[in-house]
Amino acid sequence: MTLNKKWGSVLLTAVLLISSISAVQAKSPAPAVEDTQFRNLAAGLPYEWSEEPEASHPDGDYKLTDGKYGTLDMNDPAWVGHLRGKTREVVFDLGEEKSIGKITAHFFQDYPTNSILVPLTVSMYVSDDKEHWGLLSHNATQLLWGEGPPRQENFEWDGSRDGIKGGNTDGKLAYARYVKVTFTMHPSQWEYIDEIEIIGTDGKAQGAVKVPAEQPRFLEPGEATAGIRNLNLLYNGQYADGLGDWNKERIIPNISYVNQDGEPVDWLFDGILYLGLASPAGRDFGVGQTILEDWNWYLDKTFAAAGDMQQLNEATVEVGAKLDQPDHKMKVVLMIPNPGEYVNDFGDVDGDGVSESFNDSVVGKEKALENRIKAMQWWLDQVRHRWQEANYSNLELVGMYWLEEQISTSETGPDLVKAVSDKVHDMNLKFFWIPHSLAYKSFMWKEVGFDAVALQPNYFFGGMDSDRLEDAANLAKQYGMSIELEFDDRMLTESVFRDRYIEYLNSGVDAGLMQNGFRAYYQGNNAVYNLGVSKDPSLRLMYDWLYQFLNGTYTIDSSPTPETMEELVRSYVASNEINSVFGNELLYRMQNIKLLLEQNNPKDAVTYMQDFLAHIHDPAVQAQGLISAPVATVLDTYAQVLMEIWSDDWGLGNLAQGLSYTISRSPNSNYPDSGNELTNGLFGGTDFSNEQWQGHAGSAYPEERSRTITLDLGRNKSIGSIRAHFLQDQGPGIYFPQNVDFSVSTNGQTWSTLATVSPPPALDAASAEFVRWSGSADGVPGKAGADKVYARYVKIEFPVNVWVFLDEIEVLGIDGKANGAVVLPPTP
Repeated sequence: MTLNKKWGSVLLTAVLLISSISAVQAKSPAPAVEDTQFRNLAAGLPYEWSEEPEASHPDGDYKLTDGKYGTLDMNDPAWVGHLRGKTREVVFDLGEEKSIGKITAHFFQDYPTNSILVPLTVSMYVSDDKEHWGLLSHNATQLLWGEGPPRQENFEWDGSRDGIKGGNTDGKLAYARYVKVTFTMHPSQWEYIDEIEIIGTDGKAQGAVKVPAEQPRFLEPGEATAGIRNLNLLYNGQYADGLGDWNKERIIPNISYVNQDGEPVDWLFDGILYLGLASPAGRDFGVGQTILEDWNWYLDKTFAAAGDMQQLNEATVEVGAKLDQPDHKMKVVLMIPNPGEYVNDFGDVDGDGVSESFNDSVVGKEKALENRIKAMQWWLDQVRHRWQEANYSNLELVGMYWLEEQISTSETGPDLVKAVSDKVHDMNLKFFWIPHSLAYKSFMWKEVGFDAVALQPNYFFGGMDSDRLEDAANLAKQYGMSIELEFDDRMLTESVFRDRYIEYLNSGVDAGLMQNGFRAYYQGNNAVYNLGVSKDPSLRLMYDWLYQFLNGTYTIDSSPTPETMEELVRSYVASNEINSVFGNELLYRMQNIKLLLEQNNPKDAVTYMQDFLAHIHDPAVQAQGLISAPVATVLDTYAQVLMEIWSDDWGLGNLAQGLSYTISRSPNSNYPDSGNELTNGLFGGTDFSNEQWQGHAGSAYPEERSRTITLDLGRNKSIGSIRAHFLQDQGPGIYFPQNVDFSVSTNGQTWSTLATVSPPPALDAASAEFVRWSGSADGVPGKAGADKVYARYVKIEFPVNVWVFLDEIEVLGIDGKANGAVVLPPTP
């Protein structure tokens, strides 16, 4: 994995559950009941779908209760087909309370020929009122997903065999009026069902019991989560460009909320999970490829004198000192690698000179499990010893994390997790787990000993419908677990990923996750840091929204406007983070700004907003405690976003979007231009290898040391701003150009210079910045009071003495001739 979620690519395929268990064709169900008074209570009954089947495979005349089972042919009309979307629910009304002893649901699989899979999980519930439901059982597929001929599977709850799973109820018969059967949906494959049977009898049979309803809810922060509410995942395995190596500077914006100057003003996450996926040898810790050599490498790296854990400790010490909380301890969770079932030559963990084998085909099932547990004990002993030896002043080890993202489908899979859970609890630690969205038997997390579990929706990575977030939240509540929020560095450069990030935040509010649930956060390798230090207000806003979400104050539809800033001020006054009198003063200032905007006077609005910021950051104001530093930081970001809009983009569109252009000399062939990269609206982030960047190399020949890029807008238009986006990364020798010239023309022959602009100084870290001319901020040469030029052609020129990379050019303006737009005479 680099910046992409480990299981992201797996989610789009059907063959996820791989097992040595043979998949055999299930027989058509024929209820075997001992008491002849029992019958199929659902026979001929109507029922309700939560979502109607696909029109191509409809459910006419209540096929699920007509007693007709489908053949091994997808075109058999008995089959009812569903595709994509949320978990399906089928609800039956028995008319009155009856005794229920068995429920079956019958499904079809034909993969890959016809892209039909059985559900991963089928659940059965009962209710007295059709609103509050008691659980009978969750049932995982035993057929599993895999290629093969058409097959069928019967999912069954049998009270005499399984008992009643919900409500701590001791009984074998359920007494209820309503029955609900649910089945989870694959994100891309079909699911076919033909029949549901509810076996029971009228009235209340001897031993029939009411099943207590259980309110679906998220796992809440508390004892089970070791007090952690927000757990931040930091990947510290082997990654390109050293992204797996964490230093204090990178960690600080991950554990503390930093202001625009990079100074901590509050804590951010209250828990850190260190985990690695790849070893230097290329073996994967998560899927069970690594050996003892890899495990030692990870432990040595993590617990080195200046390693990842020490860097976290030093960052916590520094932040604590700046926040006047020197005794603050960061809660830490550390991964447990997956001891792969097929590893044969793992290494000698007990000093007997024999390398442990985890492969049951080599040493037998019992010995393989014993060896895996032995390796787990070695890992936990190493962690405990190294932690105690390091004696970190400001860290607290509170838990271990099971890295494998599903419970193994092998026979000994659950036994291994149970054994490891016991050992983790013997260390007085909590056991954490973050299963992927299609994890096998994730519902049995409590049975195998996990304490804190957050389900991955996996929506961020694509291939799923937007209702996936709602479905994941509902499943998490049904299973009593919580949710992981997912994002990565792609949101810095691609709007589709930024939009998905916002959808996660909004879903967290709608589902109650922000208000009530424990949360884990996947961020790729560096997204939180990059957002926190970004000088782009629109990206910095994503960091501030994350801070608000973590603290339960994020609101949907809170994009920066004067009105949302007013709402923020009011909310902070209500929470006593802004003095009420001072808050009224700020609201008065916002009213003045709104009035200026209504008068179409954005320049003065910017001036008033600058004064607003100077006021909230006034040391005297801070000293009196009239506004907290974190609140001032949030308001600052909102103001910066608005001022950028008012300064450059007020009422202006990008006239260059999608246009072709000419370049005086083509980019280097290793970093070419596909033809529209500079006007396609996409950015390359800070990775020079991103295909959006085009690279121009310096040359020994003077005539090759400059570039001219020319755009034709098609006709004269009113231009208010021109900007070009460049990269600097000193490592590979990429620098901002020394200066950039912006010119315009009405005829493409004679040119008028608008400005020569020098980029900001180069920094040690990679960064990408706009170099711009703005009519509203910089004025129009020789035309006092003008803020736009009227021209058809735009030219950007810059020297190329070293590597110069750019990815986007924007020409902001409006069609036609705006009031105040001027035609410039040619520059001599």
